[in-house]
Amino acid sequence: MMDILRQGAGRARVAVLLWAAWAAGVIATALGFMAPFIPALDLINQCRPFAALGAIILFATAVGMREWRLIRPTMALALLLVGLLLLPWARAADTAPNAAPALRLTTFNLTARNDRFDDIADFILSSGADIVLLQEVSCAAVDRLIPKLKPSYPHAFVSAESCFGQALLAKRPWLTGGQVITGARKPLLVWARFEWNNVAFDLTGVHLADPLAPNEQAADVERLLARVNEGGARVAAGTLNLTPFAWKFAQLTNAGLGQHATFLTTWPARWPLFLMDNVLSTSAIASVRVTTGPPLGSDHRPLIADIAFMK
Repeated sequence: MMDILRQGAGRARVAVLLWAAWAAGVIATALGFMAPFIPALDLINQCRPFAALGAIILFATAVGMREWRLIRPTMALALLLVGLLLLPWARAADTAPNAAPALRLTTFNLTARNDRFDDIADFILSSGADIVLLQEVSCAAVDRLIPKLKPSYPHAFVSAESCFGQALLAKRPWLTGGQVITGARKPLLVWARFEWNNVAFDLTGVHLADPLAPNEQAADVERLLARVNEGGARVAAGTLNLTPFAWKFAQLTNAGLGQHATFLTTWPARWPLFLMDNVLSTSAIASVRVTTGPPLGSDHRPLIADIAFMK
């Protein structure tokens, strides 16, 4: 009898914990919807894959325990979070997996303290990229990495503001270009206008503020949107520091920028869990394939994107 009572008490405690976890999941999800008004709450949305996994575990546990009162609410929460998790697939860039790529683009956040310049140069040169975008370009990288790349990429725009810069390197010349500097004296955007295979498009290298600086990051997104809303064919790539599940990311897709890397994780480099780097484009610029590169001394992994211009 005592064993039965103890088992019943243990089951009741587990049920209480499940209800508490479910309530926490509901509250966190609701708070995530407040991100348009409180940018810091977007951190909840950034971690949505883990919330969805937790909700699935709650549902499976409720089913396994035959806690009928818990099954429906945990199932509803799991379905909601999984649906939100899959939403970025519906907003991806056009795809053309069988098309011949018009150009190959490589974007890589070097990380300011990284000094593996020989390895990085070897990787970039062997990648076959037509255009290279680099973020967190240190003064040491300007002195030791960029010269290794210049023979293959003779057209280069390097902004090393505060030794935390960006670089845009290309095998072909561009028509015009420039940069946008933030109040912290760090380049937010470097950009160039290209005429490539009779197609004109604007390419923007991006480095948004860190997720732990949500208000600054929100301001950076507004600056990026101002450039995107100028119209025309556009590609934006680099370190967004946003996963595709964030509200700020949704603002970019609402502006017509479909993502080429939907669920490729790039950060942290050794065991990638989050997609913090991405390639975005307006319609008619299609994704052929996107891959990640190896760890190269940075806390990010490189992205290599083959894209095609669709008529």
